[in-house]
Amino acid sequence: MESLTRQAARKQIQKMWVAGTLGVFFTTLLRTFAVHVQEASLTPNWPYTAELFIRYGYLLLLLIYFFMSNLRIDHSDHPKDLPFDVIQSLASWSTLVALDFVVPGYGIPIGRYWLAVTWANVTILSIAAFALKWFPVPNLRNVRLAGIGFAIASFVVVWMRISEATALSVVATFEGGLLAVLAIYVYRRWPTA
Repeated sequence: MESLTRQAARKQIQKMWVAGTLGVFFTTLLRTFAVHVQEASLTPNWPYTAELFIRYGYLLLLLIYFFMSNLRIDHSDHPKDLPFDVIQSLASWSTLVALDFVVPGYGIPIGRYWLAVTWANVTILSIAAFALKWFPVPNLRNVRLAGIGFAIASFVVVWMRISEATALSVVATFEGGLLAVLAIYVYRRWPTA
């Protein structure tokens, strides 16, 4: 029987950690989506609906990002891989809790969009900043900086003295920008062969 090296053990822990985190994301998405579909109405409460869509947007952003950032998990032996995955998964998990997805009724309630958007964008900003510092990949530098820019812009908008409808519209637009940045990230990380 072959003995396990410390490096191989760290890699196995990282793989299990990532798999567990992705399981949390998918379970959360499927469970909460099933509940929210039942709330559908022909006369929706538009601010509630807009905020809910924005929250789902952040959930999808984090899910896709986490999946793509670990797509090449077997091709990297960087010493910061495991700490980075732990940081980004804990930050993402805390965001899912804050967005009221993990345990409904115990997160930031709908109607307090400024807190929910702030939490999600601090997570995005933190993950992008750590990635920029620890993994200086030239073709991802501008993508990460753009993510940081959209996160800061969304953070600023929700704390401005503007109407809820305006703030949610601007945040939704910036979230669209984050999705575009994520699409570029996916394109650059996707295997070419």
